[in-house]
Amino acid sequence: MTRFTSLITIFALAIATITLTTAAPVPTPTGTPTLLTIDELKAAANGTCPPQTSGEVISCEDALPYINDAINKYNLATRGQRAAYIATMLFESGNLKYNHNLVNAHQGTRSMLPQPSLETFVSANADIQTLVATYPSDTLLVDILINNHLDFLPGAWWTVSGPNCPGRAAALDGTTSAFLQWEIDCINGGVETLAQRAAVFGVVYQSIH
Repeated sequence: MTRFTSLITIFALAIATITLTTAAPVPTPTGTPTLLTIDELKAAANGTCPPQTSGEVISCEDALPYINDAINKYNLATRGQRAAYIATMLFESGNLKYNHNLVNAHQGTRSMLPQPSLETFVSANADIQTLVATYPSDTLLVDILINNHLDFLPGAWWTVSGPNCPGRAAALDGTTSAFLQWEIDCINGGVETLAQRAAVFGVVYQSIH
């Protein structure tokens, strides 16, 4: 069995362990994206919202304005795109509890992007480059983003504009299969977590508009 064939088999098994939503036409982005309400964010977090903000932990109430700003700034225009962004953020940050990778301090923000991915994000956003004194050679991008309260932006940008992401993001229609294709090609978070990530996506998608 080739590596490609074995991966396909694993992905198929991951999909089979999750209840699929009914396939729907791919929505066409139009106008201003729909922003989240606090009730939607709490439902998406499935009862895991931190009770208060302290250190790296941020409550859903305090996170909501930053999340909506990111959704609006990068035009996450479909429900599927917003759900993918929020689901990945919740999964990677331990439900808004972490802003740095616990092993590698150069990796972080709420969506836990590695340093090269943060560099890609900054390179695509001229307004943020002005905050980085030694751009593009700075190795502390994660802290610069956090200190400027921009830690929710990289994940939103990556959802729809990261390498290999635009096409898969356009196809995010709420189905598990579309999410997994986006996750595999755009996020590459690891085969072993696909089922968990897809389960979170399903909860988030059903919780928001």
